[in-house]
Amino acid sequence: MAWPILAGIGLVAAAAVPAEQLQDLSIEELSNIKVTSAGKREEPLSQAPASLFVITNQDIVRQGATSLPEVLRLAPNLDVQRVDARQYAVTARGFQGYETANKLLVQIDGRSIYSTLADSVYWDLFDTPLEDIDRIEVISGPGGTLYGANAVNGVINITTKDARDTIGVLARGTAGNLEQTGLLRYGAPIGADGAIRVYAEGWNRQGFPSSGKRVIDDGGTGWQTGFRGDFGSGADQFTLQGDLFKHYYDSGADQGDDGQNILGRWTHTHSDGAQTQVQGYYTRFARQFTLVFDRLATTDISVQHNRTEGRHSIVVGGGARMTRDKFVNNLNIFQLVPQSKTLWIYNAFAQDRIDLGGGVAVTGGLKLEKTTFTGVELLPSVRLAWQPSPDHLLYASAARAVREPSRIDRDLTAVGILDGSTFSAERLTALEIGYRGQPARNVSLSVAAFYNLYDDLRSTKPTPVTVVPFRLANGIKGHTFGVEAWGSAQVTDWWRLSAGISTLDKSFHLKPGEIDAQNFISLGNDPDYHVQVGSRFDFTPTLGLDVQVRHYASRPNPKVPAYTDADARLGWRVAPAVELYVAGNNLFHDKRPESEDVSRGQLIPRIVYVGARFGL
Repeated sequence: MAWPILAGIGLVAAAAVPAEQLQDLSIEELSNIKVTSAGKREEPLSQAPASLFVITNQDIVRQGATSLPEVLRLAPNLDVQRVDARQYAVTARGFQGYETANKLLVQIDGRSIYSTLADSVYWDLFDTPLEDIDRIEVISGPGGTLYGANAVNGVINITTKDARDTIGVLARGTAGNLEQTGLLRYGAPIGADGAIRVYAEGWNRQGFPSSGKRVIDDGGTGWQTGFRGDFGSGADQFTLQGDLFKHYYDSGADQGDDGQNILGRWTHTHSDGAQTQVQGYYTRFARQFTLVFDRLATTDISVQHNRTEGRHSIVVGGGARMTRDKFVNNLNIFQLVPQSKTLWIYNAFAQDRIDLGGGVAVTGGLKLEKTTFTGVELLPSVRLAWQPSPDHLLYASAARAVREPSRIDRDLTAVGILDGSTFSAERLTALEIGYRGQPARNVSLSVAAFYNLYDDLRSTKPTPVTVVPFRLANGIKGHTFGVEAWGSAQVTDWWRLSAGISTLDKSFHLKPGEIDAQNFISLGNDPDYHVQVGSRFDFTPTLGLDVQVRHYASRPNPKVPAYTDADARLGWRVAPAVELYVAGNNLFHDKRPESEDVSRGQLIPRIVYVGARFGL
């Protein structure tokens, strides 16, 4: 496929943001950055009673990543695993694996990208321009009360910039040994109170080396284009945005992905400060690979109202979602029956944060969710927070969350092997305590300890009468516990050091009378811990180096050896609007295993590339 976007050697003239916008926020500024994920209302990060890590736009630009999952490696409370040249698995608090990382809900500007067809996030389908992202809020821990089913072990909220903040031209290009990318964006004002931006981006990724256990042609090319418009002033704000993409696989001329989405949002601020928001979106994607086709279309509408009454900060809302899927398999005998189906989810929720005085607040909430497969689910939560001073926050929480059955969970069949199931929701009761604060003026620290009780996890058992066929059941229960901690220190004016660690201990067993023919494969493949250390150097106002080193303990099944690796980026602003940089991923190894997925895992190679960004 010809490259319509990349030009020359990849050092494309790029319209960048002004130089001062690429400077780091101070430790104090980071602690007061506004977040919305913990309570669906704007609050400083220092007051959010949750294990919440924020990736800012400055972090993204300075990391030099070329895909969204690589950016997520910055979050120490996430386990990011690259499977091959295109595909990733991302999880929080366990259950890692391409097919088992199904307990993490992901949203882009309020639009869910979680697939109800297979209970997964297809990361290779979502190429949001990284320069357009304002921030990424990563919550580890359940979010069912506010976000509903499938927000079990965490929520990732990706917020892109208002179009009024992206006026001008931006272009960026990178070229490396295994990957080339390019972006062109233009933003213009519309009237006195509005603006619109449009963009086009493309990528080309060569296939990764085989592990010797399988032969996969995993390279490909792709393009995406889209727009965002923001309008209004004062009480009323309106956003309209959409994207269109097409990807091509090297494995065959007729293989690839395509999709589109459109979202509209109206926000009204009342005279008393209360706020009402109405949002609707439509999204669709289709995938075609060897003799297999699947498609998922989602229509969603939601309403939310926030207000403050005395000591009460209240958020209420509700919505409805319809999904329509299709799965056609001519490769083997596994089929969805029926091939296409419409599913519905209805929900209503309320949450109240009560200020008890003395820095103490209690937050209680409940969501009622009705789904096609499992009927009504109740998703409650309660949080107690104490902020003895602006620099220190202690909290404790308890919550319930569920993972709803996907279409594959309920309707996948294979004659003589797998029968249709009555698989119901997987359930979690989670307990957590945590601290966030600034022990010193130039030091920030966040620590959370969790204990998760799981029930009705997926197992495979014989049908009641015969040994075969098998069916999916809810035969596994158990618990996990662990600690997540991260912090940063401004060592000098020109050097910032950061570090994070996440530990996980798992204990699961079969419920009485149950068996699992797949030997607990649904529990994923997790390390006991992973650690990362980051160092940011500003040698001069125009020359900076960012290095991140990560270490993962070994994974047991399939066996993946422990590894230590590093990413780095050296950037030089040669003019106020022009930056050149060189970056590399996986610098410690020529190639190494990271996934060992039995059907798709490839070796992960060293990748080095150069790039440029220029701005007007």
